[in-house]
This record gives sequence, structure tokens and C-alpha cells, in this order.
Amino acid sequence: MRSKRNGNVRSILTVNANGKTEIVRDTYAPKGKRTAWSWPGKAAALILGTALLLTACGQGEGGSDASAKPAGTVQSADTAEASGSETPDALYEQAKKEGKVIVYSTSGRANDAAETFMKQYPGIKVEVSKVKSDEMMDKVTKEQDAGQFNPDVIITKEVSGAVEEEMVKPGRYVKYLPEDLAEKVDEPYRTQAEGYANYLEFRTLFYNTEHYKSAPVTNWWDLTTPEFKGKVYTADPLSSPAFMDLFTTMVIHSDDMAAAYKEKFGKDIELHGTENAGYEFIQQLFDNGLVVLKGSDDVLDAIGKANSDAVGLAVSGDVSKVEEKGWSILPIYDIKPKTSVPDSGYLFLANKAPHSAGAKLFIRWMMGEKDGQGEGMAPFNEVGSWVPRSDVKTKNEVAFEDLNLWVFDGEKLYFEAPKVRDFWIKQK
Repeated sequence: MRSKRNGNVRSILTVNANGKTEIVRDTYAPKGKRTAWSWPGKAAALILGTALLLTACGQGEGGSDASAKPAGTVQSADTAEASGSETPDALYEQAKKEGKVIVYSTSGRANDAAETFMKQYPGIKVEVSKVKSDEMMDKVTKEQDAGQFNPDVIITKEVSGAVEEEMVKPGRYVKYLPEDLAEKVDEPYRTQAEGYANYLEFRTLFYNTEHYKSAPVTNWWDLTTPEFKGKVYTADPLSSPAFMDLFTTMVIHSDDMAAAYKEKFGKDIELHGTENAGYEFIQQLFDNGLVVLKGSDDVLDAIGKANSDAVGLAVSGDVSKVEEKGWSILPIYDIKPKTSVPDSGYLFLANKAPHSAGAKLFIRWMMGEKDGQGEGMAPFNEVGSWVPRSDVKTKNEVAFEDLNLWVFDGEKLYFEAPKVRDFWIKQK
């Protein structure tokens, strides 16, 4: 949803070496057009209005990466005083005057964090609205284009790069990273990513522990063999962008998939009318009887409640539901060539947040405060989820940095996902 004009100008509010706030302006070229997931066919008026009212961020002059921002910077000059240098005490004094914090969140974990926050900081009410990522983008875009700046905090998953391209780069969602917490944050979330991710999950294979004593799959191409014919389940990527992101990443890294094929079968891959090894993998999955179900829980129900010899692609975080659901399952954390691609739960300030002090205080709370021990992090630091802070001990047996994952490339996903989506539809 972007104008095709060149010479766009962006404003970046930053803190200089002397500790003073200043606005830096540069020009950039717009990048592309969004893939609509659950809301295709948006009105042309909305698209035009977005293009006219906003600018898109690409690479600045000299080839610098617009996504690389030092701690304490904000992307939009319209988001006042968001330098990231305020102390919790100073924020609290101002937040008490504001009285509340409005949160749009894709995760119900925000409600748990809100309960402990309101006990820690009496006088501030946190109101959480649970909204899907793509619906949130639509909602915030319409509100801001109408001059309504309602939310203070945005908690969202990515939508195949669209959150970065359409919400972060134009300044609708603003990266906020407190300076006193920044040094503890792992890369790429400190300086390279579109925002700070308070928790990380990914899509991986699960297996039934009553049927298998150990992981039955070590290479993604195992799933295309006769042993797994009709025995591979997945949540529908057409309704869940994060699942499609995994398959799209395989297409982007087709050389890796081709190398894994050769390692598995001892010969170079032969394409059957497909563009590369990533597309070939998807096609062979369908040819081998891939079973597509509605959601992650449906997949794990199908393989986890009986002595099943099937495997299922689901969300790593769902391993925390094993006792509640009665599943006999375990995730596989090492698959060749790569296990998966991260699915990050980002924290943002909303542009022109009406309760900015409370918003920043609440983000700090969810990040676990300066020492990483704050109670607000507890809902996010769970089995199957990882917190990208060097001073926070994971509850998982494998540290996040030891996971065999592809790097999330939102820009490539943004442009490749529509092709992969169309290819997937043709296989059904």
C-alpha cells in the first residue's frame, strides 16, 4: 500500500552523542505492495489514502539499512519524547497522570502481564484488546488515517514482512527499546530487527512419544518418503501466515533445501515443473498425501492423543499445553537443513500514543525490567518460547542461540509469499 513516487522523506527522532533529541531526515525509495491474508480486496480509497498520508521506508542514501536503529531511537517524529532514556520512576509519575494504557495484542499473555503491572503500579489501568495481526494492521491504519490515535502499545506477530513494510517503516508502529535494557538484548532485536521481540516461537514437527522413542525425522525430505505417505499433518498456511512463512523461507533458501535433498537421497534433486527445491518440496509433500487441518491444536490433537505414527507441523509454544490437553508429544528441534524460521512476538509503541509514559512503563514491565527478573516477563518466558535477553534463563532444554534456524527476512518474505501462496493453492 505504497505510492510509487521517488524522493520520499522520512523523519527519525534520535538521541545524539550529547544526549539531546534531534530529528534527522533522509530520502528513500518505496518498496512494494502488501499481501492480504484474511482481508483481501481492500477498498482502493483506503490504499490511496494510506499512500498519500504515509511514506514507506526502504534503504537510506548510501545504502544504510533503515531497520538498523540504535537503542533509544524512534522512527516517527510524531511520536513525542520516545527517546528510551526515561527512568521507571519518572515514567510512573507521568503515567499516573495519564491514568491508563490501551493495548492491542495478538497474544492473551498481555492480560497476564497487565494484572501484575496494575498491582506493581497502582493508579494505572491497562485495557487489552486481543486482535489478530492482520486485522490489527487494518484497524490501526483506518484509525490513524482518520486522525484517531487510540492504542498505546502494540503486541503483534509478523505477517510475512507486512508489519515491517506497512506499519513500522511508515511509522505507524514505533520501535522502543529502553537504553538501560538494551545492552542485555540479543541481536538482531537490539539494533537490526524491526522491533524488540519479547518472545520467540517457530513452527516445527511434533511426534507421538508413545509410538516413537526418539525423533523419527531428521531431514525435511524424510516427509516425502513412502514411510510418511498420508502421515504428515499441518495447520493451514492459507489462514496462518506464520506457517506459510516457513514454506516461503524454504523457497527463499532453495539451495539449502537442494543440499538437504542430496544428503538424504545421495543425488542431486530433479525438479518436476517447479522453480526450485523449495517449491519442489511443497509439491512432493502434497503428492505424498499431506493432510491440512485448521490450526495447530487440531494437528496436535490428531497425532497426540493416540499411539499415532503420524507427525505434525505445529507451533513450538504449544508444547506448554501437553498436560492440559493430554497430548503425548514432543517437538523436534533439529531438522536439516534448518529446523524453522523464528516467529517473533514484537512490542511496539503506537504512533502518537495518547498515554505514552504508561505505554513505555508497560513495555518495560513485559521485558522483565532492567535485571530481567520482573514479573511481567513471566507469561512470555515459557516452554516452547524463548526470550532474547542474555540475562534471562530459558525454560527450554535448548538455548535459542543453539537452535538451527534460518534468519527471518521480512523483506524477501513480503515479496515472495504471494507466489508461494498461489503455488500452495494450486496443489490443493
